[in-house]
Amino acid sequence: MQALDQLNIANLTSLWQKMGVEDHSEFATDGLSISPTWPNRFWFEWHATSAQINELNHFLHCLPTRAVIPVWTGAGEQAAQLERYLQDECFQILFEQLAMYLDLQTIVQQDFQTLTQQDFSPLNIIKVQTTPELIAWTETASAAFGYWIDINALQPLIADSNVQLLLVKKNDQPAATALIYKTGEIIGAHLVGVRENFRGQGIAKNLMLLVIQQAVVMGGKYLTLQASAAGEPLYRNLGFVAQFVIKNYQRVEK
Repeated sequence: MQALDQLNIANLTSLWQKMGVEDHSEFATDGLSISPTWPNRFWFEWHATSAQINELNHFLHCLPTRAVIPVWTGAGEQAAQLERYLQDECFQILFEQLAMYLDLQTIVQQDFQTLTQQDFSPLNIIKVQTTPELIAWTETASAAFGYWIDINALQPLIADSNVQLLLVKKNDQPAATALIYKTGEIIGAHLVGVRENFRGQGIAKNLMLLVIQQAVVMGGKYLTLQASAAGEPLYRNLGFVAQFVIKNYQRVEK
C-alpha cells in the first residue's frame, strides 16, 4: 500500500506547486520546495534522500518562523531522520493530520446510483468560476479553518481543468468549501470546511457525498485526503481508510 501512500502526498504537494513556489537559492538544499505565503509549507517529496535531508539540517536555523515542515511518517527512515533534525533544532509539532483514502471502485460497484440520486437541497452548491465567487470561497474557507488563506494562490486554479472549487451556500449565505484536485487516477479532497455557525447541520457530510460523486464522475480510482482530528470520524463513517500520520512542525522561538 506504500504506493498509494505516496500518491496521496503527490496529489497534495502537486497542488501546493500549482499554488506557487519560490526560489530558495539561499538554501543549498536540493529537493526542498517552498511556498511563498500561505500555505507556508517547506517540504520534501516522498522519496527524498538521506543526503538531501542531511543538507537541510545545516539551514534549519535560517528558516523563517512561518515555515511549516511536514513529515510524511509513512516514508520510512528518511522521514524519521528529518523528524530528529527538526526536534534537535527546537521545532515542535504544530498539528497532525491523518492521510486517508476511499476506494472509488467500490463506490462505482455498490453505491453510485444511490450517490447520484442524493438530494443536496436546500444547499446551493456552486462551482467557482469567477473572481467574486473565489472571494466568497476564500473568505468562507478562512473563517472555517480559522486562518488566512491567500486568494492569490488560488486564482490560477479557476481555469485548471483538473480542479474544482466548490462553494456551499445555505439560505443564500456562504457556509462551506471544498477543493477537488485530480492527478492521474487520484482525486484529492482539500480544504473541506464548514463555517462555525453552520456546523451540526449535516452540511459536511452532504458536501463530502458530493465530493465523492464528483470524484467518480472525474474518473478517479481513489479519493484521498488529509484529515484533522475533528474531521476523521466523518471520513471513517463514509468508508475512508487510514494510511499514516502527517506531522507538521514549526520552530518555537528560544
